[in-house]
Amino acid sequence: MKSLELLPAVDIKSGQAARLKQAIMESIENYGDPQEVVTQFINAGCKWIHLVDLDLAFNSGDNSKLITEIIAKNPIAFQISGGIKAKADFDNAFATSAQRINLATSALSNLNWVGKIVAEHGERISISLDVKENDLVARGSGENLGSLSAMLEKLNNLGCTRYVVTDVESDGALSGPNFDLLKKVADSTNALIIASGGVSTVDDLQKLRQLNLDGVIVGKALYSGQIDLQLALSACYK
Repeated sequence: MKSLELLPAVDIKSGQAARLKQAIMESIENYGDPQEVVTQFINAGCKWIHLVDLDLAFNSGDNSKLITEIIAKNPIAFQISGGIKAKADFDNAFATSAQRINLATSALSNLNWVGKIVAEHGERISISLDVKENDLVARGSGENLGSLSAMLEKLNNLGCTRYVVTDVESDGALSGPNFDLLKKVADSTNALIIASGGVSTVDDLQKLRQLNLDGVIVGKALYSGQIDLQLALSACYK
């Protein structure tokens, strides 16, 4: 069976590691120094980190200097995310040595620019698809970007190679992934898919792996201890 790449999430707010529930800033929980969190994941054997700038995503500042330092000093692959929606945001992300840059859902309001970035940088780019019911909704602004199905067709035509699919209502809720949503997206594209949101058990990881996805982002379940990291790694790779 194909491995499922495990990407522990390290979200940064005001220089600290943090977690949100359902993308609501008032739900924030602080988990301390993000470098220490990254080190713990590396020492446990993780191969990737999903590194998110919550301030940039919510237009409350940015943590670009800290993120650049974390990426530069750690021998692990990073997927950088959070508020990357326009040229200046992308240029800052690209200047790091992050292996992958995840464009924000809000970037999809400018498909010409997204298409240009995808054409120039190919597999280094992933696209966030933050979904509420059947629509795309930009986290941070709450902007509704219309039908998921219609947007997927456009993005597939642009040659997008990887999507990060999040059910916003499941994110941080420990309620289980939206398997129906993930299957719907998988059936609508040849691109690789990274699942995000709701993972709460090792069984969830095993079911996601059976869908033949590319990877999974896990946050709250690891921080709360609801999922043992070593068991999670075994479920994804062995």
